[in-house]
Amino acid sequence: MFNDTSTNNKKLTYLIIAIVLVIAVIIGTIFIIKAVNNNSKKTTTTTLTPKAQADSNKTQAIDALKASNTTKAKELFTEANQQYKAAGDTNNVVDTNAQLCLLGQKEYCNNAAN
Repeated sequence: MFNDTSTNNKKLTYLIIAIVLVIAVIIGTIFIIKAVNNNSKKTTTTTLTPKAQADSNKTQAIDALKASNTTKAKELFTEANQQYKAAGDTNNVVDTNAQLCLLGQKEYCNNAAN
């Protein structure tokens, strides 16, 4: 009879240990999932560099030209031109000057990189 009680106590102890381990694993899993979800919910805001913004404006200006919207193209080329000047990108300054000259903005004609 003594052996039965001892065996039952051991079984009960093992059962309690198993339950505690399962609960610990479940709680750990929950914390890991929450940590991963919190990290993935963080939004990263990226700001465009002046050159990237100028590239975007230049692309939009070209699209406006394709759509025969010369007014919008002039505005976007002018913005891009100023941004390229600020970034020190001489090649694109010359390019936007040429585009603006072709669009009738005479102040940009014969203005290589100024």
